Amino acid sequence: MVVLAAKPCYSSISRMNDQQDRSLTAGRASLLPEAPSWTEAMAAGCWYRISGDQPSLNLPPTPLGSRYLIDTDPAHERLLNPARTLKERLRRQLGRNWASPWQGKSGFPAITEAWNSAVFASRFGTSGSMVVFGGGHNSYFGSSVHSFDLASRQWRRLTDGYVSGTPNAYGEGAVYPNAVYPDGSPLPPHTYDYVQYDEQGNDYILLKGQTELGPNVKAVAIPLLFNLNTLTWRRGPQHPAAILNSGGFTTWDATRRYLWGHSGDAGGGNCFVAYCPDGMNADGTFGSWQAFQPNKMAGNADHNSMQIEPDADVIVVAAHAQNTLYTIRPDEPARALREIHSTGDMPKLMQYAALEYSTKLRKLVYYASTDRAQVHVISLDKVARWENITSVQSLDPIEHARAATNHRPSIEHTFGRFRIASYESCDVAILLRHVDSPVYAFLLPDLED
Repeated sequence: MVVLAAKPCYSSISRMNDQQDRSLTAGRASLLPEAPSWTEAMAAGCWYRISGDQPSLNLPPTPLGSRYLIDTDPAHERLLNPARTLKERLRRQLGRNWASPWQGKSGFPAITEAWNSAVFASRFGTSGSMVVFGGGHNSYFGSSVHSFDLASRQWRRLTDGYVSGTPNAYGEGAVYPNAVYPDGSPLPPHTYDYVQYDEQGNDYILLKGQTELGPNVKAVAIPLLFNLNTLTWRRGPQHPAAILNSGGFTTWDATRRYLWGHSGDAGGGNCFVAYCPDGMNADGTFGSWQAFQPNKMAGNADHNSMQIEPDADVIVVAAHAQNTLYTIRPDEPARALREIHSTGDMPKLMQYAALEYSTKLRKLVYYASTDRAQVHVISLDKVARWENITSVQSLDPIEHARAATNHRPSIEHTFGRFRIASYESCDVAILLRHVDSPVYAFLLPDLED
């Protein structure tokens, strides 16, 4: 077994003292994006629709063509997806959904229904954007990237992805050893909770890749990075020992500039790792692997959620199988998990949930779609104190989205499609549900410690 000890990505980075902590907090505030104007009308603790044809808050409908994620499907554009056969021309004349060589078994809706995540990119747009990529396994083979701009409340497609291939260029039998198509875009895995955002680099980072899609997928520990300044992909080096198959989870450590990741158990997942995106290597790849430790929760690692708590400098894991929280010391990654006792309004922990951090509240935020409208914050001290912060007047975004979609929804899946957008005036949770349902927003209340 290869074991790499954790070390700083830059040799000058060490654990910060109190003065450095204060400087970081002040610098972080200066980087906060401008809050969208619609946040001023929100009541704390309530969910709202902020896009679609009937948004809340007296907002006008989102313009046609950018109203829903489905509007940006590259398969719906004739130049990108011409009708290649007489059968396909007849299908389209009859008003049926346009088929494409990259559609897989489920097509474009798999971006939200097939085990996929998203990130909040604070530096993409005046108020930041949610960025979505994925599909994976046998569900969808398209590699386009999409964003929802929080200021304009509009969806757009950032890249077309690999759309020039023949049918045999996708899925089973189409093998790409470096996990990327000929255009440089990644084969889309189920992203699970393997994706995070690096604000400094303005990068969407996906910790794992796929060398083959289809019913017998093959995963590989190759990080993929999408830069939101250039709208281009680059890849990291392959880890020599890590197995990052289904069900894994990650968190971004901005201080060390590490993407910490824990594999799921499915497919032999075997590790807790760290990847740093900085620097170009001689072989044209970017970044380096910084740590490798064995699976810390073998047999119970699938579909947990993980978040670094920067004030305590610990990584918190919400382990649904044990219904408890654990911590990992990022400065001592070889140490075993430490269980945290919880008090207060703790719900039953669920798989596929989201665990985030509120910069304004300086608390963790937990959300599972099985809890419907309920959002919880966690104050971390010697124990974890849970508090339900949802108003009884709130809209239920899960039921609303279920009623709105025309596709078979994966109700339990949240992953990173729940994210916290931090602004100087407020913190807002953003929730993406289905390709044809609105985007939802929740204003986090100010809380006393």
